[in-house]
Amino acid sequence: MKNISLLLLLGVVLFASCSSTENKLVGIWKVEDVKTDFNESNTTPQMLQQIVEIQKQTHFKIRTDSVMVIISNSNTYEAVWSFDKSHQIINYHFKDDTTVYKLGDFVEPYIISESTTPLGVITTTYSKE
Repeated sequence: MKNISLLLLLGVVLFASCSSTENKLVGIWKVEDVKTDFNESNTTPQMLQQIVEIQKQTHFKIRTDSVMVIISNSNTYEAVWSFDKSHQIINYHFKDDTTVYKLGDFVEPYIISESTTPLGVITTTYSKE
């Protein structure tokens, strides 16, 4: 009986430690940090602050059924997400649209998203709620 309990405990520990990366992605992700690398001669401090605040208003929920719900301001969008295991990249596309977008790199425990804009680069770090 003692051996069966030990084997059961070992099996539970092994199962828990082998959880897939996709399972680690499931949940609600909110902005933890926003960094900008802009040419400051083209922007004002107020503009930078506004850009950061807009980024902070976006969060998303990754579900197990390949659906990702993006909430930005008061708008909600549904997309289909996928995970590239070899590069640790999360991609998504909107339904009825074949264009694939890169959400970010999974650098456990964060998703790091980098956007290039005419003003410069915005790096947003998301953490799981």
